[in-house]
Amino acid sequence: MTGRPSLPDALSGRRGTAAAVLAVSLFGLVARLYDLGARVAHQDESRVAYWTLKYAETGVHEYRPIVHGPFLPLVESKIFAVMGPNDFAMRLSVALVGTLLPLSAWLFRDRLRDSEVVALAALFAFNPILLYYSRFMRVDVPLAAFTFVALGLFVRWYDTRKRRYLFAATASYAVSFATKENALVYGLCFLGAAVLLLDHRLFLARVRDRDPLGELRRLARGALTFDPVAALSRDDRGELLRGLPDAVRARKTGILLSAAVVLEFLAIVVFFYAPRKGGYRIDSGTEGIGLYWSLEELAAGRPGMFVAVVEEALLGSWTKFMDLWGAGEDHEFLYYWNDYVDTMEAGAAVLVALAVVGFLADRYSSEGPRDLVALGGYIGAVSAFGYPIITDIPAPWATVHAVVPLAFPAAVGLALIGRWGRDAYVDGDGIGVAAAVILLLLIVAQVGGAAMDTTYRNPADPDNELVQYAQSSSDLKPTLEDINRIARENEGVDVMFYGGEFYSPNDSVSQQPPAHPGNWFHRLPLAWYFEAEQHRLRGSDAEFVVNSTRSSDFVDDPPPVIISTRTDAGAYEADLEGYRAHQHERYLHSSTIVIFIDEDYLE
Repeated sequence: MTGRPSLPDALSGRRGTAAAVLAVSLFGLVARLYDLGARVAHQDESRVAYWTLKYAETGVHEYRPIVHGPFLPLVESKIFAVMGPNDFAMRLSVALVGTLLPLSAWLFRDRLRDSEVVALAALFAFNPILLYYSRFMRVDVPLAAFTFVALGLFVRWYDTRKRRYLFAATASYAVSFATKENALVYGLCFLGAAVLLLDHRLFLARVRDRDPLGELRRLARGALTFDPVAALSRDDRGELLRGLPDAVRARKTGILLSAAVVLEFLAIVVFFYAPRKGGYRIDSGTEGIGLYWSLEELAAGRPGMFVAVVEEALLGSWTKFMDLWGAGEDHEFLYYWNDYVDTMEAGAAVLVALAVVGFLADRYSSEGPRDLVALGGYIGAVSAFGYPIITDIPAPWATVHAVVPLAFPAAVGLALIGRWGRDAYVDGDGIGVAAAVILLLLIVAQVGGAAMDTTYRNPADPDNELVQYAQSSSDLKPTLEDINRIARENEGVDVMFYGGEFYSPNDSVSQQPPAHPGNWFHRLPLAWYFEAEQHRLRGSDAEFVVNSTRSSDFVDDPPPVIISTRTDAGAYEADLEGYRAHQHERYLHSSTIVIFIDEDYLE
């Protein structure tokens, strides 16, 4: 039988592949930005946004492990300065960084087939878990994005020996350390995966009738001996190797290059982790240090503060991290594991299935396992079992760190189905074409349906497995709009929190993490919205929020808005006249609060 002519392949050639990756990334960006501010802020989002706004107003900041790395506060404070504090601006940096993932697929073009590169971009762009948490003010997606962008850049440097990739990779990897402490976990995962890839080398050496020990010695020499000539471009190598003096100069160049990379990494880490304007210690009356102050001192010939800033950014931050997270977590594995599996089933079932197919197909292909595909499979598998052990709460966002690496073998599996359909068409196999098309349509339908349901239709539904418990399941936005309008119209106290659940003896402690003592945390996410409105009302004489535990403080002259738990409302509800009650959940369930609003203002 004569085969049919080949299909016009839109992905053939590098230009077509680049165009496809760019198109997928743009669609992914639109999906991330669409209606970005609609969902009510999660407790974690609201506390970080609150403290970020405080930093934007005061300029005072220092690393606190309870907020994770300083990336979001430092970046989002600049966005707030331009766009103002709101939910869209709060999530914007994460959405933009999340788009780096599909774009990063292009960096692996020499290690994957063109169809696999496009498939990888599509999986990064539209996987429901990655999409949901790219629209969420948490650093898990930025951590994964910066880490795997760094991996792609390191791969490009290794393949081309162009220094710009090395410096860009170092910068991306350093920024990943500014997002979240889990960057250390990624380092361990990469190290463990490297050991397994070494096993690949030794196994293949035996299969190809080479001495495994000789192969090990060769690899060890390459790992322990820095070859500065290899760090140069191919065009420069021949000339530099013609004489010993040139080779010596090249070695010196290599040493300088290594030193520059280390200094670049440390400089970026110090920039993010250094305290600003004295840090929080300045509020207690003690002498503080700050990054920009130290640079002024250094320019004046006084390096003492600069040395102290570097020490605080590196050693001080490490000490804080170990004090809070260094002890690890002690909890029942199966409970956390079941929650993790439920999230993966809801948001990554197709990706996991494709990853298994792609990993096995690549491992047992005639060309043998490719390092990149195997690395993704190993890190993804370890993360799926490891994160339920190390996380402090059942957290659906932890699945991000399994989904991203598993996308590499999943891309192989997805592209394999596409090539199967293409080959069937060329061979005139109608049944094969139909099977491939149906399978691809089912994949698109399942992933698209899950993304639409979890991210857009029900982003705060208790039945949504991607939603963590501290997400309010109520639509607070209409009530908040009423409260904000009241704040603009009313003179005097606008909002009162009533009862021990919300009481804080000194609200000034909330201005910096960890906001103890007191129950300020229980006011979230409302505290973020009230602070954002207070920021917009700067210059007015309104006293926006107060708190009390005695109803006698306000029943004779109540403020227009009173907030309490359903139980505490019984102490004063009968004394309120002309107030309308609005009930909302602070969390997914079992957290009802009552917001009483003066109906005169509602009219």
